[in-house]
Amino acid sequence: MATEDLHLELITPEKILYSGIVGFVDLPGATGRFMILREHGAIISTLAKGFIRVMGKDSVERRFDCTGGVVECLDNRITVLIDGAANKA
Repeated sequence: MATEDLHLELITPEKILYSGIVGFVDLPGATGRFMILREHGAIISTLAKGFIRVMGKDSVERRFDCTGGVVECLDNRITVLIDGAANKA
């Protein structure tokens, strides 16, 4: 993995739902939706109920239900910890 790639780990208490290189992640923030792209500044945020949209490096869009959680982005690494989720696509 090159340092310029954006890496996502989407984790529930039960399992890792997604781990890989992505183009972007669109999230249901507690104060509104927001998107994380490559070279995004450092952020920690809470998540609300909604869905997480992931565009993989393979250009396949994936959606995951989210009942709440937190996200951290630092140095092109995104870690999303969610209370519960199910793959929608």
